Amino acid sequence: MPAMLRWAHGFVLGAWLLALPAGAGAQSAEPTAEVPPAYPPFAVGAEITALVGPSDHQAYFNYTGYETNALRTSRIRLFGEWRVAPIASVVGELRLEGASNLDLPALYLRLQPAAGVPLSIQAGRIPPLVGAFPRRAYGRDNAVVGLPLMYQYLTSLRPDALPLSIDDVLAMRGRGWSPGYPIGGSGAGPGVPLVDVSRWDSGLQATWRPSRFELSAAVTRGSPAVPVVRDRNDGVMWSARAAALLPGDVTLGVSGARGEWMERAALDSAGLPSATHPTQTVVGVDTEYGRGPWLVRGEVLHSRFELPLVVTAPAGADISALAAFVEVRYRPSPRWQLGARLERLDFSTVQGSASGDRPTAWDAPVSRVEAAVAYRAARAIDVRAGWQYNWRAGGRVRERGYPVVAALVWF
Repeated sequence: MPAMLRWAHGFVLGAWLLALPAGAGAQSAEPTAEVPPAYPPFAVGAEITALVGPSDHQAYFNYTGYETNALRTSRIRLFGEWRVAPIASVVGELRLEGASNLDLPALYLRLQPAAGVPLSIQAGRIPPLVGAFPRRAYGRDNAVVGLPLMYQYLTSLRPDALPLSIDDVLAMRGRGWSPGYPIGGSGAGPGVPLVDVSRWDSGLQATWRPSRFELSAAVTRGSPAVPVVRDRNDGVMWSARAAALLPGDVTLGVSGARGEWMERAALDSAGLPSATHPTQTVVGVDTEYGRGPWLVRGEVLHSRFELPLVVTAPAGADISALAAFVEVRYRPSPRWQLGARLERLDFSTVQGSASGDRPTAWDAPVSRVEAAVAYRAARAIDVRAGWQYNWRAGGRVRERGYPVVAALVWF
């Protein structure tokens, strides 16, 4: 089915779903932890997004883990919350990306053990703790249209395939949409972002929310780059986040995570010892300032991967990436919104014969700037138009600009 027909199919399906009878008011995939004295037994909500941009079969700057173009797709998100008791809820999200990528990215049991105590416990496919953007991804809370590089851009690393040496890695610079390595996974396939915002991990999470602070910790099955439902190795991920509302309307958050990111089958196919457990370690800082019509947000994230090089460093070599963005949103009136985001993704240097033994970034650094204007056509309808431009120090196409138009409908 042609791309535009798939987009139209998804949008028509979304419009049909909006016409169905709904329960109580809309809920996000992570509702507030407070339980009201009187509660409805079930609440549903929906968000439908249609994005129209140019096709991109050369640069793939906006390719996602769903193997779709983030600026040329349709997305339907259905949210539900079933309060099975005053202290317990089942929360879930069903998502259709394009016309065929149907997923259940969130499904968990949330408990508030004691009334009046700001403690919640969540078990299942739960919200991520790294950074601030993943819990507001997509949707009308996004200042622009696209996703930040740290949460969307696919690097040349694959959890199911291994390089023989660093030269294999350098040969894939700027090819994150379809890298290939000699061991493991069959043929070429998509790489992974620093943090996968399209899927949530499975495990247990606890959150403590006193008046001006939030402390969270979780143990899950995957890693920030590779969240899973079924275990693909023998490890777990530990993650935590602390956030504080400071004087002057400033929010500051610090988060981190560490987990095994490579599949056991790929390590076994390389003949590596069972004690080989490559990990990904992520540390992030995020901040937000809001005053009147202005909202400013920023994030910095550092990710370190242990990568086995079967011939030269089978125990693992450390490679890393550093990403940052700052975005601004301004609302001159209730109906109009202006947004802009500036970001950069850098990679640590390595030395290989393919680069003449000169220090070379293991993947191609990327810069991006994006701006958008939004108009609130109705209480639950936004229309946006924007422009995104990308620069990359490698790959077949090194720079590309994309116009995009988006429509958002929610209830």
